[in-house]
Amino acid sequence: MGKLNQLSGVANNLADSFVSVTNIDFLHYIESLPYENTKLFEINLLKETITPQELDSDFVKQIIKKYKEWFDSEMKKLKIEPGDIEDVSIKVAYKPGKTFARYYTCNATIKAKGKEYSKKAMSSYS
Repeated sequence: MGKLNQLSGVANNLADSFVSVTNIDFLHYIESLPYENTKLFEINLLKETITPQELDSDFVKQIIKKYKEWFDSEMKKLKIEPGDIEDVSIKVAYKPGKTFARYYTCNATIKAKGKEYSKKAMSSYS
């Protein structure tokens, strides 16, 4: 069994990375879609799905797959068995600003052995 207490750090990195400049192509894609579909969306990383369903596309599937591969590699590094992880969700709220800025809040939650490890990250871009 690995060190489950390190999952908070993994959740932090996941949330921060998801709304960072390293994922800017995805964020720009989200901004190009109708706001009603993008103001709040959730990704189930283990199932590699996104809701609302209207956001599902080949591009989004590629991004989710990239994050899933990263997550799996982190679990290997930490020697955490895949069966220990019950759920990994990424919830992103998007809000256009009054000027050109866009604001993102991301909550990443990893559930393992009945315990939740959650972190929140916020970013804005113009």
